[in-house]
Amino acid sequence: MFADPSRVTINAINKDLIRINQDSYGSEYFLREAAQEFRMKIRNTSYKDTSGRTIDRHNIEFTQTIYATTGTTPTPQIVRKAYVVTENLRSDTDAGNLQTLVGFVGFLTSANLQKLLNYES
Repeated sequence: MFADPSRVTINAINKDLIRINQDSYGSEYFLREAAQEFRMKIRNTSYKDTSGRTIDRHNIEFTQTIYATTGTTPTPQIVRKAYVVTENLRSDTDAGNLQTLVGFVGFLTSANLQKLLNYES
C-alpha cells in the first residue's frame, strides 16, 4: 500500500496528498491549497486481449488544478495532468516488468521532458 499521505515534490516544495478513497484495487489522494489543488489516482485493473490472455494494467495519474483568479483581470483555470501506464501479461514476472519500468522512468529526465514540451521527437 502507498503511504498516506503520499508526497509529490513540485519546484522543491513537498505536497503531501491525503488518501481520500480506497476501493477495488485503487486509491485517490488529494490536497487543496488556497490557489490550487492536487489529485493523484492509483489504479490496478486487468482485461483480456484478443487471444484471451489476461493483461494487468497499472496506472498512476497526477492532476494539478490552478484556480481562476477573481480580480479585475481574471485568468482561466489551468489543469495540468501527467500519468504513467504499464501493461503486462499476467504470466510475466514482476522482476522483468520492474526493470523495464525503471529503465523507462529513468529516461524521463528533466532535459528529456523539456525536449518533449518543445515538441521534439
